[in-house]
Amino acid sequence: QLKQASLQAWAEMRQQTRTWNNAAAQRRLETVGRRIVNAAGRGGQSWEFVLFDSAELNAFVLPGGQVGFYRGLYEICEKDDWMATVLGHEVGHVTGRHAAERYSRDVATQTGLQVAGQVTNNQLAMAALGLGAQVGIQLPFSREQESEADILGLNYMQAAGYNPREAIPLWQRMSQSGARQPEFLSTHPDPANRIARMQAYIQQQGW
Repeated sequence: QLKQASLQAWAEMRQQTRTWNNAAAQRRLETVGRRIVNAAGRGGQSWEFVLFDSAELNAFVLPGGQVGFYRGLYEICEKDDWMATVLGHEVGHVTGRHAAERYSRDVATQTGLQVAGQVTNNQLAMAALGLGAQVGIQLPFSREQESEADILGLNYMQAAGYNPREAIPLWQRMSQSGARQPEFLSTHPDPANRIARMQAYIQQQGW
């Protein structure tokens, strides 16, 4: 069900959202992205990297290997390390099977969903992929899942040859973005605690 929803969501996204035709930016995204997915042990699967022409500070990776990166977020990624921070975090959600955990939980219970009418499994799958705005359901990742994605992302950055310490200024800048902050910050009401956890992990690893 997740795979089907993933393909459907990606097809709709490509159809409805304008892509950003910037060859240099595209090459940069693919270069950083492939280094991260290789570091995550997922280099053997098919990946597709697309830049969307939107001012949003957001990015997403679907379980099928479809990567969407928004122009607004790209433009603040002054360093490749910052882009690797975002991609590492998102790929961490994929390798951590967080969408599958969300989907299984909510298909089993369908609790906490304040939605009029019947909720289909495909709608739940779309929401579990982090695309809930399209179907009127929001299923945020838990704080535990977000924290795991943070740590996995740091590991992938380091393994890919990027500087994990650069994750800190990137998340600090993101946390100051106010209303434009990306969806994956929404389950962390205190960004300072999140950053402190990452700093502690980086120090513990001797990076």
